[in-house]
Amino acid sequence: MKLFRKQYSQPGTQPGVIHDDKKGQLTLSVFDFDASDCVEKKNVTAEQCASYLGNNNETWVHVQGDPDKATFSQLAKDFGIHELFIEDVSNLGQRPKIDIQEDQIFIILTLPVTSEKGVSLQQISIFLKNNTVISFCGGQFNPFTAISNRLTLPTSGLRKRHIDFLFYSLIDTVIDWGFPVLEQYADRIDATEELLLENHDKDILQKIHLLRREVLLLRRQIWPHREMLNTLLRDDTSDLIKADTKLFLRDCYDHSISILELTETYHEMANGLMELYMSVVSLKLNDVMRVLTIIATLFIPPTFVAGIYGMNFSHDAGPLNMPELYSPYGYLGAWAVMIFMIVGMLLFFKKHKWI
Repeated sequence: MKLFRKQYSQPGTQPGVIHDDKKGQLTLSVFDFDASDCVEKKNVTAEQCASYLGNNNETWVHVQGDPDKATFSQLAKDFGIHELFIEDVSNLGQRPKIDIQEDQIFIILTLPVTSEKGVSLQQISIFLKNNTVISFCGGQFNPFTAISNRLTLPTSGLRKRHIDFLFYSLIDTVIDWGFPVLEQYADRIDATEELLLENHDKDILQKIHLLRREVLLLRRQIWPHREMLNTLLRDDTSDLIKADTKLFLRDCYDHSISILELTETYHEMANGLMELYMSVVSLKLNDVMRVLTIIATLFIPPTFVAGIYGMNFSHDAGPLNMPELYSPYGYLGAWAVMIFMIVGMLLFFKKHKWI
């Protein structure tokens, strides 16, 4: 799993510092809409976004890419975003959180994204004030493509509702992205379990460890989503979220609980894989020890017989001093006795299903 490292200001730095260490691409898109029409503008500047302030339409500004100090500062100035909010947006790796004020709501979410290389995490920040929503996506993947497509449809239901419904739709999209990610983890767990039963080398152990670590980190990132949505539902200090929109937010809250429960389940399954691996290794070790024990046990009686005949006896000492030493068939007789003892023990082990 590719994780973002939390950026932070040096101790003693003035609050509201914006980091722009990364020099990646940053794009801004604006959707200015009402119930009857939607105007989409791509690759605009922060100054051009400010031109949509003061009209009667509702506006969605989407910022995609790495933080840029000049752009973020201009947006904060034009749209009245608190400097601490902009600091959290620019310093990627923040814990999911929500800040509700009387005239604005600021929320940070963690978006899990699947790819051929695995799962990566992106920070999503959403700001709601008056008739404006501003979304910041700290990465190259845009999770809101479906929302923008719906918004431009002539029959779009998003345009017929208040701006808070768009705010909910963006949150719901981020939350629901957890389902395909968890589905991928379920497939990986099943594949690892099948591979474990067929082959239990050290590579399997590394895969299990990586899987456990990723699920645990994902659980830690999405855990705050539930409490954050619960805070938003219970808030009565702001009128930005309408009562009918809160009904949809309750459904989003249920989704967050479902995702969290699935994460708990897959984490337990990943731990179960580790226990299964240890059991398989222990079983293999027991099989090896059983084979070695049987081999050692089979050679104990012949070793005893060979040890007796290897002693220094003399025929001159008397007739009972191992007379078979000088028998013409003594050698073959000793071999026959040893083979008989080995075969007898094998039959005994077979009868008791030890081999």
